[in-house]
Amino acid sequence: MPGTTAAKYGNQVKALLFKDFEEGGFREGTEMTSEFLGLDVHIKYGIFWTAGRIGKPPYTPHVHDFDQVMLFAGSDMNDLGELGAEIEFCLGEEMETHMITTTTAVAIPRGTPHLPAAVNRLDRRFYLMEISIAPECRETPLATDKKPTPPAGWRSKYRKYIMPLAFTRKGAWHYGPENRDDGGGYISFIRTQDAGFDFVMLYENMKKGPYRLCPEPDKPHAHPTTQIMCFLGTDTDDPGDLGAEFEICLGKEEERHRFNRSTAVVTPPLLPHWPGGVVKLTRPIIMADIHPFGNEH
Repeated sequence: MPGTTAAKYGNQVKALLFKDFEEGGFREGTEMTSEFLGLDVHIKYGIFWTAGRIGKPPYTPHVHDFDQVMLFAGSDMNDLGELGAEIEFCLGEEMETHMITTTTAVAIPRGTPHLPAAVNRLDRRFYLMEISIAPECRETPLATDKKPTPPAGWRSKYRKYIMPLAFTRKGAWHYGPENRDDGGGYISFIRTQDAGFDFVMLYENMKKGPYRLCPEPDKPHAHPTTQIMCFLGTDTDDPGDLGAEFEICLGKEEERHRFNRSTAVVTPPLLPHWPGGVVKLTRPIIMADIHPFGNEH
């Protein structure tokens, strides 16, 4: 479904194309390059279908010269916190092992060794979103003779980089008296200050429509920082199908765009956006609202 014929802001609304990554159990996914986004950000998003090692051979630790966030997210729209899998993930030169069984973000400051990792058990398909604050996702292998440690405890060195998401029911009155809509969903926030870099993500689902977002749903607003809003379908056999119609207005002109495919909407600093929301919905959708350079203002 195209947006409006007016296209002043059409390049900010980007339909996502999915392909088979063929990386072991990591299958259907999409890659948002810096060229695609128009930002020094790279996002890789896809679905794990089966258990097994994460990444590519030789499955050794590596480092980046940029900050990165990896989000392992469950696909049960009635229980977003349930990952439906068990993941073993190594951090640091010590190869400190962390076990992940709920929807969890891993903050990886630049220069921090990470991996190997593996999906030990998979009961339900889950999502992986990898956000790199750089034009390209390049890695430098780390030679080591160390072995992964036994599973780390609560007070371990890198525990603060492992951030399980706590979800809040986003019911009527969530936004206050001017927006009493209830989309039936849940929301959580990811902030990485404790890891030493500024990154914010709002992660939520919407299960009913029509549904308007924001405290003043009929008025545009803007942010002083860059925003990438990813509207994602939840059919793990066809993630490109949004399962809904979503509408968003961009610019002072309130140029209207409507889409029914998984889509990223990029808003540069101070670009007005909204009104917007779910027009109609046949299947729950995910919104990952990413502020790659922070949004604490």
